[in-house]
Formats: sequence, C-alpha cells, structure tokens
Amino acid sequence: MKIIYYFFIILVFAALDPPLLAQNIAGHWEGVVETGKKQPSFFYEADLEMQGQAISGRACSSLKEKDMEACFEVSGVWENDRAILQEIKQISPESPEWCLKYMTLFLTSEEDGLVLSGGWTADHCKPGSIRLVLKSDLDYKEYKVPFSIEGQWTGHLSQSDREYGFFYQVNFDKKGKGTSFIVSEDNGGTATHALNWYFDSLQNKLTFAEPRVLEKTDPQWLWCLKHGDLKLTKLDDKFILEGDWSGPLEGKGGACAPGSIYLEKPALTKVEINKVDKAVYPYEQQSGREVSIGRTLTVKNESVKLFVWDNGTVDGDYVTLFLNGKRILNNYKVSKRKKMIPITLKKDENILILHAEDLGNIPPNTVAVSVKDGKKLTTLVLNSNLKKSGGVLIKKFKLEE
Repeated sequence: MKIIYYFFIILVFAALDPPLLAQNIAGHWEGVVETGKKQPSFFYEADLEMQGQAISGRACSSLKEKDMEACFEVSGVWENDRAILQEIKQISPESPEWCLKYMTLFLTSEEDGLVLSGGWTADHCKPGSIRLVLKSDLDYKEYKVPFSIEGQWTGHLSQSDREYGFFYQVNFDKKGKGTSFIVSEDNGGTATHALNWYFDSLQNKLTFAEPRVLEKTDPQWLWCLKHGDLKLTKLDDKFILEGDWSGPLEGKGGACAPGSIYLEKPALTKVEINKVDKAVYPYEQQSGREVSIGRTLTVKNESVKLFVWDNGTVDGDYVTLFLNGKRILNNYKVSKRKKMIPITLKKDENILILHAEDLGNIPPNTVAVSVKDGKKLTTLVLNSNLKKSGGVLIKKFKLEE
C-alpha cells in the first residue's frame, strides 16, 4: 500500500504546472486594478524579481483615456502560496500622490496563463481588487524603464526675429530645479542658465522659468531669460517636450522676441540601455570621455547617408565620428559645406558618437548631422567637449510581431 501511495503522490506533483511548484513569479505582468463598481478600471503592469522568497520590482498604474500614469517601487514576500506586495514609494510623478497599495495576491493557472489575483488596500483610499497575467517570464530587463521627467533632454530653440537657431539642452533635477545650456548658431557663444520647473501630470504639461544666467562665454552678450509651458507627448522611441517661450532680456528688463522649444528624451527599454552601455564602454575607457545619448531616430533602410557640417559660426572645429566603434570620419575640419558619408547599418541598434578633437575658438564643439534613409531626412545637432561626447542611437525600423 505504501508503494502505491507514494506512486500516487508523485503523479499528483508531476501533474501540477511547473511554475506553480517553483513559486517563482519573476517576470512581466499586466492586468487591471479595480477600484469600485462606479469607478474606472486602471491598467496595471509590473516587472518583478525574486531572490529566494523576497520580491522586488517596479509597477505602473495608468488610466489611458485621461493620460494619467504613476509608477512605484514595489517590495514584498512570497509566503504560504501567495504574494504579499507593497508599493513602498511613488517614483513618478512627484504630484499628485496616488494610493500606495498593499496587495495579497494568489497564484493560479487559468486559460490565459499564470494569474496573480486578489485584493488591495491603501491608506485613505477605498479598497479594490487586482488581476495580473504573466506576459513573459524572461528577464525583467526586457521591459521599459518607468518614465521620469528628471534627467537630460536635448533639442533646439528658435526665436522669431532670427533666421538662425540654437542648440538647447536641459537637465531637470529633483525638487523642481535644474539647468539649461544653449549654443547660438551665430554670435553669442554659449550660456548656462539656472532653471525652475513644475510638471503637471494630469495635463502632461511642464512649466519652466530661467531666473538667471549662471555662466557664459561672451561677457558682453545678453541672453533671454526664458519661461513657458511645454507639452509632453510620446512618439515611437522618444518622449517629446515642445511649446512656446517668451521672456525678458538679461539685465535690461525689455521683452525678447518669443520663440519655440523642442526637446527629446530617449524612451529606451532596459535591454537597449544595457546594449548601449556595453557598446560605448570601450570608447569611454580608451578616450576617458563619457558618452551622452541625447537623441534617437529610426530609419527605414540599412543604407544611409550622413551629412556633417557646422551649423553655427565656423570657428575651426575638428571632429571625428565613430559608428559602432568604427571611425568613419577622422579629424575633419567642419565647415558650412556638408560632408556626405555613406554608411551601412549592420545592427538593429547603431551608435553614432561625435568626438571633439579640439573645441575651436568657441567651445563646445557643436556639429549638425543629417541622416537620410532614402525616404526621410532628419537633422539633429550633436554637442561634445573634451570630457563628454554627444551620441545618437540609430535604430533600424522593423515590424513588431
């Protein structure tokens, strides 16, 4: 009888779904958070890791029709065939504050796959329920990094009374502070401004103001102290902030001619970030310079033409261009004449790096680069100095399965 009994136990365990036995819930989960019968349902996704019984990761809750989203740091434990999870910190936005949910979720195997479901509670919020389906048990790094306004944004700025433009780069620090860096394509050189900002997550609107100039290369040049509202949108593999600006002239009080601002921030997955880090590491080690990927673009063909020229005051800049670690332009003196370089993109993700050989008469080294894939021409500006090199991630277009 004992032999038959043990044989029966083995059959029962063999019939169980292996993931349930392993009790490993690491992976990417997607589903719905319910907050009540008359309340809307929120889309919820979570990237979870497990070490032993400890659970950690990040999660985002969103209401698509109202462009509302908040992301959280998640911690928890696997205990008695259930996952006990807590959103311990709201990562973004800074305000308004969302409910920090405490969840007790049970793992089941259903028609649509492995499911975590159960109830949640939160201080000062009505309780609700949650149901998540495992979409992939691959490494959580495959998925997108939670969005944050904080960090570097790169683009350009225009002014209505001038035919030329400006390279414009902004660093949004925590607590609504930061700096902006501007390079004139004509006279004026460069300047760094102090920056105050506030992001309204309900309207996807960023309000900013430059209270003062911190430093500038031309002591006699007067800069505009800009302020305005920028609308946040997402397009393919980038986040975009754009809108109009106005403001007084530094030290004079008179109004500057207004203009517009366009800024980008790459929207990269964790896998893409890892690939970029590995790809630029040899360059950073050999050159002693950091690489800043400020722009991304997607091309339709692998055969591409690059055009390189000085879009500002020609001041004797010498540059070298690297594509995927290979030198494609060596110690070239840029001018108003566009230098054409035919290239073939052999990888899905390709990294173009601008290496400043010197800074010319007006630092830093700012060079315009156009990328033509046979169907579309995209122009951007790369900015480099002797400590940091500007880069762009060029991705080949491919249909998602």
